[in-house]
Amino acid sequence: MHDATNPVSHFKLAIAPGVPSSRLSKLLALQQAEEPEVIMAFFEVKGDDLVAGLREGRYDAGMSLEGLSDPVLSSRPLWSENMAVAMPLRFPLLNQATLTTAELRDYPVFRWQAEACPLLDQRLSSFPQEGQQSIQHMTSFELLALWVTAGYGVGLSAQSRIERAQGTGLTMRPLSDGPYEIVTHLHRPHGSPNAVSKRFEDRALQIAKAGTA
Repeated sequence: MHDATNPVSHFKLAIAPGVPSSRLSKLLALQQAEEPEVIMAFFEVKGDDLVAGLREGRYDAGMSLEGLSDPVLSSRPLWSENMAVAMPLRFPLLNQATLTTAELRDYPVFRWQAEACPLLDQRLSSFPQEGQQSIQHMTSFELLALWVTAGYGVGLSAQSRIERAQGTGLTMRPLSDGPYEIVTHLHRPHGSPNAVSKRFEDRALQIAKAGTA
């Protein structure tokens, strides 16, 4: 589908760390299937650069795990991911179908910084700092998975991300005392979007409404 005044369209999408997921893959696949003539450019950026780039017109849209309160930008939630526990295949809590954050007090906990979940982090920080528990922040999910698989503690990450990594020596248990969620937001400059941006936003909402099925 071409714009009448612009037969070759470009769309620049900024993506913050932590956002890539199965639903983002479905969205990009749907975009490619329905508008293959639109040239997509992807930029992995940090939050500050995402906001600055949208303001300056360097990106047509952005996706991050943070909602924005900015008078020149429009921000809307798309989909949420439940946080869960990643454990090695041999671990004292494996006999339990679900876990609470309180049951992790005696173990080192690995967190990926990009998956900020204020409610979960607030809960963890409220525990008395005694015993073995410590919160260690990783720069990637791959590093989190490495330390957990090696048996150095447990990890807290998006449930779907842990499930996709289960063949690498990890297993997953849901958290029952939540919900603890991370939410993917779509951002764009405020005002009426151009036709390409509007269709991309409509597809993002379509994927969000469809859920994980």
